Amino acid sequence: MPRTLLLSLLTSLPLSAQLIPSNLDKRITIPKGLTLNRFADQNQVQNATAICIDSQNRVYIAETNRWRVQVQDIRHGGRFLRDRVNGDISNMTLEDRTAYHKKWAGKQKDFLKWDEFTKDSEVIKLLEDTDGDGVSDKTTVYRGDFNDPLAGPSGGLIEKDGTVYFAMIPGVYSLKDTNNDGKAEEVKTLVNGFGVRVSFSGHDLNGFAWGPDGKLYWSIGDRGYHVEQDGKTFARPDSGGVFRANPDGSEFEEFYVNLRNPKEIVFDEFGNLFTVDNDYDQGDRERIVYLVEHGDSGWKMGHQTMVSFGGSVYNHIGGKPSRKEDQIDAWMNEGLWNTRHDRQPAYINPPIAYSSNGPCGLAYNPGIVGLPKKFDRNFFVASYVAGPGRCLIERFTLNPDGANFKLGEQTTFLKGIALTDLDWGYDGKLYIADYGGGWTKSGKGNVYTLAEDSKLKSKKIAEVKNLFANGIPSLKSDKLFELLAHPDQRVRQRAQFALADHDLESLPLFEKAIQPNQPLMRRIHGIWGIGQLGQKNPSALNSLARLIGDKEMEIRANLARTLGNHGKYLAPFRKALIAMLEDSSPRVASLAAIALSNHGHKDAVEPAIKMLEKNDDNDVVVRHAGIMVLTKCAQFAPEWKYYDHRSTAVRRAIVIALRRQKSHLLETYFTDRDQSVRQEAIRAAYEMDVRKTYQALSNQAHSIALKVSPEVKWHPLTARRAIFAAWVLGQAKDAEVIAKIAANPKIDFRVRKDALIALLEWNNPPVPDPVTGFARTLPKNRIKLDTSIIKDLKGLIDGVDKNSIDLIPRALILSEQDQIPLGELRLTRYLKNENFPEEARVKSMKLLASLKESNPTWPLTLQKLFADKSEKVRSMARELLFKNDPNRATAQLGNLLTSEDATLKEKQLTLQTLTKLKTPKAKEIIKVALDQLTAGKAESGLALDIVTAAETVALSLDKFRGSLAKNDPNAEWNLLCRDGGDVNLGKKVFYEHGAAQCQRCHTMHGVGGDVGPELGAIGKNHDSAYLLRSLVNPGAEVAAGYGLGTITLKDGTEISGNFMPDDADGNAIIKFAETKKVIKKSDIAKKSKPVSAMPPMNGLLSKQEARDLVAFLVSCKKDKTDEGHK
Repeated sequence: MPRTLLLSLLTSLPLSAQLIPSNLDKRITIPKGLTLNRFADQNQVQNATAICIDSQNRVYIAETNRWRVQVQDIRHGGRFLRDRVNGDISNMTLEDRTAYHKKWAGKQKDFLKWDEFTKDSEVIKLLEDTDGDGVSDKTTVYRGDFNDPLAGPSGGLIEKDGTVYFAMIPGVYSLKDTNNDGKAEEVKTLVNGFGVRVSFSGHDLNGFAWGPDGKLYWSIGDRGYHVEQDGKTFARPDSGGVFRANPDGSEFEEFYVNLRNPKEIVFDEFGNLFTVDNDYDQGDRERIVYLVEHGDSGWKMGHQTMVSFGGSVYNHIGGKPSRKEDQIDAWMNEGLWNTRHDRQPAYINPPIAYSSNGPCGLAYNPGIVGLPKKFDRNFFVASYVAGPGRCLIERFTLNPDGANFKLGEQTTFLKGIALTDLDWGYDGKLYIADYGGGWTKSGKGNVYTLAEDSKLKSKKIAEVKNLFANGIPSLKSDKLFELLAHPDQRVRQRAQFALADHDLESLPLFEKAIQPNQPLMRRIHGIWGIGQLGQKNPSALNSLARLIGDKEMEIRANLARTLGNHGKYLAPFRKALIAMLEDSSPRVASLAAIALSNHGHKDAVEPAIKMLEKNDDNDVVVRHAGIMVLTKCAQFAPEWKYYDHRSTAVRRAIVIALRRQKSHLLETYFTDRDQSVRQEAIRAAYEMDVRKTYQALSNQAHSIALKVSPEVKWHPLTARRAIFAAWVLGQAKDAEVIAKIAANPKIDFRVRKDALIALLEWNNPPVPDPVTGFARTLPKNRIKLDTSIIKDLKGLIDGVDKNSIDLIPRALILSEQDQIPLGELRLTRYLKNENFPEEARVKSMKLLASLKESNPTWPLTLQKLFADKSEKVRSMARELLFKNDPNRATAQLGNLLTSEDATLKEKQLTLQTLTKLKTPKAKEIIKVALDQLTAGKAESGLALDIVTAAETVALSLDKFRGSLAKNDPNAEWNLLCRDGGDVNLGKKVFYEHGAAQCQRCHTMHGVGGDVGPELGAIGKNHDSAYLLRSLVNPGAEVAAGYGLGTITLKDGTEISGNFMPDDADGNAIIKFAETKKVIKKSDIAKKSKPVSAMPPMNGLLSKQEARDLVAFLVSCKKDKTDEGHK
């Protein structure tokens, strides 16, 4: 067999200086001193999405067979994209999604039929190493019948005491092997109601963690949920979050809300919970998040809807701004995704730091593992970006920072495995699940282990393995007490849980554990254990009273944390917790405040206000905790004494508490003396849909709009919220306010544009809200907009200056759309004004045509416009002039089509006009053009227009297609789409196309995803032919550094890796980690073409869209070194 050498792709993230090629596979780099082994290969594992290890050190693997098949992706809506997106964002329950799938089943060739939704199943496999050689030699399908129509993909796995817990939309399940045959005979649904939307595939139910309270925690992405349990409804159909429940699914609750796609969660040894959330590929970053109870990260799927599908779901909203902060969604516009900054809304919990692309699996070093000591207290996050060479494990540390945390070290730990999850074995090894790569089912997979060989021989690791193998719950109470101080977090936790299962019998041991003379970790687990006892026996909590005022900060913090889990039993601790709001440790104060919020007593309000005033917005976690006290304890009334508190920080906190309550009292702060408080209140009222406040917003919309300017920090998005509050109400006085804003030249252009958009969207409102992207129900009594209401349209156009001239086209569209007359003289003036935008002049001409068709001077006016400097004006003039004289039109247009003086755009528009004339002569002219194209004599920029015109008038294309190269399946695309595109429309495709999603993989001047190459200067070095080939056949010419290929040497060695261009002598160059390796030409027997991960765009774009996109890419010629680049 040939020797194989696999070389890695280069990642943009910094690599640890200690990473070296692994012993197993040279394309995989690992820390020096560690050993990588393959535990299972693709004969045992395919499409692995999750991994967990049981007490016998057996490996459970969750596999997906339904992803990208039955588990669909809203981006693949085809020609029904608008309706599909509108339908999906309207789904609120699982029943809604079922009806949605049934509605669309089979409607398009590639849409599944309803009976196909149960065809494939998700699978859990059990892998065992029965002979102890470190390799799996037994594979069993633990359970493989998860094929509910709404099921999948497989998500999180965790095991405890013989029960396996499985997260997979639509539910969380417990599975048990009742007869020890390696198969789960018993399956129970613990919680149901997840995944109410199609959304983006991969944003699913995910990873588990056991909390210090003995509860099961897990997460979901923004496919949303509607859970009804214990008489309560938990519904957030457009965002992700973190939940917890008892192991039997009871006492379900939301723990943290409004995340985008948190794939896994972990606790550190002190009970703090963390995740790494995914970005949305529009210039934001992946984020390390401290999951403080009741926290909110601010993500809603509406942000994605507006940016990814805005061009499809809105009639008049769209376009890519030049700056991230000018994007239409608040996520980017207000910097919700950023680490903390001054302009950031205060209702969110900002992330701690940024992380690597595609975070999925997440693990925390529990203490006794086969890694060097320098990796103690490290987090390890798997980064999946499809191509194995660019996938990695990032490690980082976190350090306390007040009540929050800050980033310590952050480096790449491993690179080169397409991994989706990782978990610690009780044998000390890190187990890694390899998906196989790609964005569809790979049919491949591996499980690897990583460790330092010498460490695996330690007595401590052997002890941990034996403790779990023999069963910690079976140990005697005294031994369990001893293990509460064990150096391994997993052992301590399992000993705590086992003692807690003994109920009040174990209380004396837990009381002993919390004594000051005991080791810190035993004391902490003792607190948590008493908390577990308190769930059934609240009187056990009294044992914690002795810890009030303890000198150890972590003891006080976890006392508060534990008490907070028992809100209704906290009366004996209320005064102590209130006193803890003044603790010297911000962490203690924050956890005490959260505990008091769960208690819900009014006595906590004034102390919390004092805490908020003292904090003065400095510590965001303390702020959040104080807000929760106000939210749950304050009795807000119109005469509440704290509304006008002297502290801006306190008033802001009150606003956010009112936001959480969806209170109409928010309007109290629309006129607050502080700008940021006013903005927070307006933001809250609109985003939380507090309709009782909308009339106040409408009434104040004009004064709010006047405050916006580049010099003032008053944000345009605040004014947009006020404008669209008036739009929602939809009465005549509200429309008049909006029209007044649009017409006022003293108001910022951006705000005036929003006002015009509101008027344009008035009579035919879109399904997603124009500000939030949520599906919104509008009042049934909204009036229809007409000329009696819009009185300032003429003044708006007449009053434009150079800064607002782009308002004119929208104003004219409004005139046409809603039949608001502007008068002949005014329209004639607009038409003749060559300083006006082309679209405005063309629209003015069309409006004039409807008024002057019978006027004998009108044809003369149009003929004069044949010499206008604008090709669009010239073409429209011809079209209108010839409308009533098609024969005359046909002759003149035929001459224009062959004229050397006519521009390409004019000829394209001429072909469009010819199809509208519907005369035999027009059809003959189009046929002549088609014959010229067939003979290879037509202008390349007209090729698509000629074929489109021929199809429109029903000419046969057989001869044309017969002339194309037979050996090129993309010959027609390569000819028709190479030249003649519209740069501006192509820009819209790049940034806004719902299916192509170009910016998810490519950066444009540094903004976007980095799966593919940077495109900011792509037109500098490549022509349209190359760019088109790259779109329709991505594997034809793969960008250097972004394709994998194989070189076979003359001695039989196969070298697979990341290809770079050959050097001047023809020697091959491959990237190896950070370095490049040269392979001599004389040693090469065969070299394959590199493979691209990009799908062919001719399956996602129309020919017109592809041509426009090529034109845009050709125009991208400025890189960061070019003068004028921004």
